Parts: sequence; structure tokens; C-alpha cells
Amino acid sequence: MLFIIRLVSIAGLSFLLSLIMPWWCLILVAGIICFLLPAGSFNALLSGLLGGGLLWMVMAWKIDVETNSIMSSKIVELFPVDDVNMLIIATGVLGGVAGALGAFTGNSFRKIFIKKKEKSFYS
Repeated sequence: MLFIIRLVSIAGLSFLLSLIMPWWCLILVAGIICFLLPAGSFNALLSGLLGGGLLWMVMAWKIDVETNSIMSSKIVELFPVDDVNMLIIATGVLGGVAGALGAFTGNSFRKIFIKKKEKSFYS
């Protein structure tokens, strides 16, 4: 359940902050969310990956639909990509990598401040 809360909060806050901040606000939001909400390393990485990737993919698809693929078709000519859909998927992958790195960094930064429980002879 905490995974879904992290994923939705990363995507939602990143979307709201992207209206007034640059693209890298996704990294900050993912780092802060994973710092505040405890998780394992892989769980934090996956929530940042899916939150950032899905957000950027949906935003790229929305822009593509609103502009009737005018901008996307011009960008496809610049890059060695054959289809507009591959460009949208590549955008999602880049957003996912940015979100995953931010989430993993925030989670690792949180683990610096947590005191590890010493193992007892009886436990």
C-alpha cells in the first residue's frame, strides 16, 4: 500500500511542480518522497521509475494528441526513430530513469540517519 502511495505522490507532485519548475523537479520530488516514506532500496527505485516514467509518458502522449503530432513528427525526423510512439516510449524511459535515480538517492540519504539495530544473542 505504501508503494502505491509513493508512486501516486511522486507522479502527482511532479506534475504540479512541473507547471512552475523545470524538468528536474521530478528528481527532487522523488528524492523527498522516498526520504519521508520508508522503503527498501528496490521498492524506492521501482516507485520512482514507475512514477516518473508513467508521468512523462502520459504527458508526452497528451502533447502529441493535442498538437496532432506536428511537433512529434518533426522531432522524429531529427532522431533515428521510425515512429512517434517510440519517441513517446523513449520519453517515458528517460523520465523513469530520472525518477528512479532521485528516489534511490532520497532513500539512501534516509538510511544514513537511521540507526541500525544491533543483533542480540537471543534474536
